[in-house]
Amino acid sequence: MELQLQADLNMYPDGSSDRNALAINDRHYFTLQETLSPDDWQSLRSFFYNHQGRAFYFYNLRETVPPWTYDSTGQATVGRYTVAFEGQWSETYGYERAQMKSGAFQGFSANVAVALREVA
Repeated sequence: MELQLQADLNMYPDGSSDRNALAINDRHYFTLQETLSPDDWQSLRSFFYNHQGRAFYFYNLRETVPPWTYDSTGQATVGRYTVAFEGQWSETYGYERAQMKSGAFQGFSANVAVALREVA
């Protein structure tokens, strides 16, 4: 998780400056990186392209109560952020070495990275 405080900065020829906050509250940024199976990859990719510019709930599992759980109904607000995707879809492909048996590749996976930003 990354915390950014963004401001509008006006610089003047005499060296003085004015700064105005772009948001009253701090905004959180999340970067998710995961190796996914083909089915999970397809689900996340579809979700990514169907939610471009649209907000959705994201649970930071470290902050939820109890920790590492989420509320599929969206009613619990502890650890929940309203976010939108920021940036592009990033992925690389490969075979899972741990699943090699008798010389044949058994599993294919994709490494995916997406960025989220909190929206007010």
